[in-house]
Amino acid sequence: MQSSRQQVEQVLSITLILNLLVAIGKIGIGLVSGALAITADGVHSLTDSAGNVAGLIAIRIADRPPDDDHPYGHRKFETLSALLIGGLLLLTGWEMVQGILGRLTEGESPTLTPLTFVVLISTLVINIVVSRYQIRRGHQLKSQILLADAKNTSADVYVTLSVIISMILVAFGWGWMDLVVALIVAGLIFKSAWEIVSQTTSVLVDTAPYSPEYLCTVLADVPSVHQIVRARSRGTVDEALIDIDV
Repeated sequence: MQSSRQQVEQVLSITLILNLLVAIGKIGIGLVSGALAITADGVHSLTDSAGNVAGLIAIRIADRPPDDDHPYGHRKFETLSALLIGGLLLLTGWEMVQGILGRLTEGESPTLTPLTFVVLISTLVINIVVSRYQIRRGHQLKSQILLADAKNTSADVYVTLSVIISMILVAFGWGWMDLVVALIVAGLIFKSAWEIVSQTTSVLVDTAPYSPEYLCTVLADVPSVHQIVRARSRGTVDEALIDIDV
């Protein structure tokens, strides 16, 4: 029977392969057509693949048992990997903004073919399947890295859908919609990045997942506890470390 780590690694490996296929398809079509929104979406998917690789490395470290230097275990390495995904998203968003500014000075319009829409719709379907798969397995395995990556993939769904709509409008002569949607995509990426960064930073700085009042209420009915001097917690809600002084 596979361990929890092995199952998380399996999910990340499958996701990595699918993300690479999606990225190659989008970037190829984006470069051929000159559509900035498609190319940016492809770079975003390529960033997802880098995040999957970082996650695979972090999972192996995070699964190590506690030792003298890490008496509470190595789980925060998984949180660090999730933070890296957020950082990669921020970098992607910035690269997209730079591309938009460059297009404004060039004033070119993308050239679209039926193959463009076939690739975009295919990658949309893959993103939806991957997102649902990661969310389900992330909750089952209580994996922070899978849930963070699922949030990233979920953003891809909306991004790709927006790109498809914009390309339809571009095909009808609204070339400026490529820039508008590319800007919207950048905003969605920044939003996802901020959510991941804020959540992982909260864990890294030991923000309490449970309030002292809640912990005291839970322990109030324990017969052997006469007085609770101090109640502290850190980590995540699913895997919290709790210290109680009684």
